[in-house]
Amino acid sequence: MPIFLFILLSLLVYIAALVVLVRATARLRYYHFDEAGFLGMAALDILAGILLFSAVATPLVLLVGSTVEVIEGHVLALLLLLGIVLVTGATAWRSLVWSPNVQTLSRLLGGLYCLLLAIAALVCIVLIFLPGR
Repeated sequence: MPIFLFILLSLLVYIAALVVLVRATARLRYYHFDEAGFLGMAALDILAGILLFSAVATPLVLLVGSTVEVIEGHVLALLLLLGIVLVTGATAWRSLVWSPNVQTLSRLLGGLYCLLLAIAALVCIVLIFLPGR
């Protein structure tokens, strides 16, 4: 399969994972942390995080040919990581803000998870542009 199709497929996975992450985290807040619904939504959140970072790694792995492709791969990965930071940061903010109808511990756990995803994306941005990488 050509490289273009792999990158297009990774972008589609990226978009789907962002949608799943936002929706699952929004639903996560209404369950008690010891209910089966909370475990299902948390599993969806974790799966979405794995898919997000695998979609970022795909252009970096595939575009290692010439200097121009390496630069394009880094720029594409940077844009994808910035998207992760923005979306997970906004989702963490919405989860951490107090609301009267939601479970406090579930809200905090969902917000903390999204905050950790944003921090991981920031660390990956720094690691991509370090010399020798």
